[in-house]
Amino acid sequence: MAMSSNIGRYFVFDDSSCLHTESSTILTEVRSKRKTPSFPSNHLFHKIVFSPYDSYMYLYEQKRQRKYHFEHDFSPEELGLTARSLVQETVLFLSRGHSVRNALCTCNPRLSYKRYLDYGLSMARANKTVLLDTSVTNSKPAACPLDAQSQKRFTGEQVCTELGIVCLKSTFMQLPFRRSIHNILLQSGEFVVISNGDGAQETWELCDKYTVSDKASLLRFLQKNRMGVATNDDKVQYESLSSDVQSLVRSGDIMHLRAEGMVYAVCKTHQQQKCDDDLIKLWKSCK
Repeated sequence: MAMSSNIGRYFVFDDSSCLHTESSTILTEVRSKRKTPSFPSNHLFHKIVFSPYDSYMYLYEQKRQRKYHFEHDFSPEELGLTARSLVQETVLFLSRGHSVRNALCTCNPRLSYKRYLDYGLSMARANKTVLLDTSVTNSKPAACPLDAQSQKRFTGEQVCTELGIVCLKSTFMQLPFRRSIHNILLQSGEFVVISNGDGAQETWELCDKYTVSDKASLLRFLQKNRMGVATNDDKVQYESLSSDVQSLVRSGDIMHLRAEGMVYAVCKTHQQQKCDDDLIKLWKSCK
């Protein structure tokens, strides 16, 4: 089972009745969309107060106030999760080195809008509007206050908390196969799993292909980040970066947009033939 902090998955309400304050969202006259352990479906609440980053919200009925904690009421499929998205979100978590669910985090979460809401994140963090999906910026982002606390290894429980799922051993239904989330992550080849002796506890970390230290690893990293990488990104900083970028540009493996400070991997078709010189000349003459 999986958890969502998106109140739109629990209640039916009119957006015009929403009141947004600095710290919370207030809804009036809402009905429950689904049955939960705390209330039946189609139940009327006169007011709901929800605060981003909190794992609960306040429900108001006549002469009654309740505190509802978000439950694991959904299957991963109901939240639109796929095997690929589970792997991607885990990679983002381990690459970041700390939880994006923390109110102090100012990192770009790089999540889809629906998953952004499932995580219960605020659209404005650290007095700025955050970017969604795989948006890139030309300037180096400001350091996150949690960067100093970042780590490389996380327990399975920490991975579950970030993804909002009950257990990595949970079965994930994806026809024609039924696999556990643990197996999906392990078989992706993106992670290294370290068992602590008795096997009771596992720690997860990214595999070495996310370590950029030479020309080959730089190219692999760019091929994994098709939206491009800033040349001043901390993840690609090493001594011979500048010369390796020039070498890869000369070999036609990457593009370097110097004005924007971005590098991109060049997509190559298998057994692609070199374009004839006369066609190149004709193409350039048409510019």
